[in-house]
Amino acid sequence: MSTTSKRAWQKLEQRVCAKLGGRRTPLSGSNSQHGTSADCIETAYPGLYIEVKLRACFLHHTIFKQAAKAAQKESKTPILVTHVKNEESELVTLRIEDFLKLISVEANVKKRSDEREKGTGWGKY
Repeated sequence: MSTTSKRAWQKLEQRVCAKLGGRRTPLSGSNSQHGTSADCIETAYPGLYIEVKLRACFLHHTIFKQAAKAAQKESKTPILVTHVKNEESELVTLRIEDFLKLISVEANVKKRSDEREKGTGWGKY
């Protein structure tokens, strides 16, 4: 069984938090003194609770790679949806870069919709 150095997962948390416009929570967990046990704070998405995990292997990563290979052939964005029998909801797995693109598009659509409602911006007729 291989071990992961403490510094490796801290660096991963720093990279992920930076991609989300925030920073790693110092002393994450119950000792954080930041009002959250999430791994990232002060992100561009305050409504998200971000938990970062580092492992040598995750089964769903293997499945996702298969989906990504098939999606690439069709020039599409891969998304893996998994469901555990007798559970209420599904989980969605996608690359963080694709996630950021999706929420950026959603934010722009909402902004344009709000501008149309107010009669400002490009949506004005």
